[in-house]
Amino acid sequence: MSAAYYGMAEAARSDRLLRAAMLDAHNGERASLGLPLLDWDQALATDAARYAGEMARSGVFRHSPRAGRAIPSGENLWMGPRRLYDYQVMVGSFLEEKRFTRIAGKLPDLSSTGRWQDVGHYTQMIWRGTRKVGCALGEGTNADYLVCRYFPAGNAFGRGPMDADDEPAPPTADTPGAQTQVASAAP
Repeated sequence: MSAAYYGMAEAARSDRLLRAAMLDAHNGERASLGLPLLDWDQALATDAARYAGEMARSGVFRHSPRAGRAIPSGENLWMGPRRLYDYQVMVGSFLEEKRFTRIAGKLPDLSSTGRWQDVGHYTQMIWRGTRKVGCALGEGTNADYLVCRYFPAGNAFGRGPMDADDEPAPPTADTPGAQTQVASAAP
């Protein structure tokens, strides 16, 4: 249903507003944690727009297959009633996960709820090694679909959002004497 159906004005939309809202929210949080700021990447935004449009057409809300992404990247998704919410509310839902985040934890042990998925949007936003973001909105008949893409992707098992870029990666199954398999967690 449209915003008018709910007796509300439609939220303003433009590429400029989307970019400003996403960079402000992401970089405001990163700055508060002393992390490097993200740059907007148009190639990521274009790839995000392709997938946001696909969800808007199909009405199916789910993460894209990694192999279908033009650029290997992490992904945050949001869905809500068409034109009802502004961009700050959308990205704000990612930021709300901070309250459950164990910032010094390592994936999968990052959340006070016991489910890393409850904080995965937030941890991707603040993942120290991530340098670029690009987002886009797809407008369906009844719903809006926000897609944000991140490069390099965060949410890697065995690592934490605050890990330094130069910290050695945890051992993989190919590492002699390794006991655990390391896999990427960013859907």
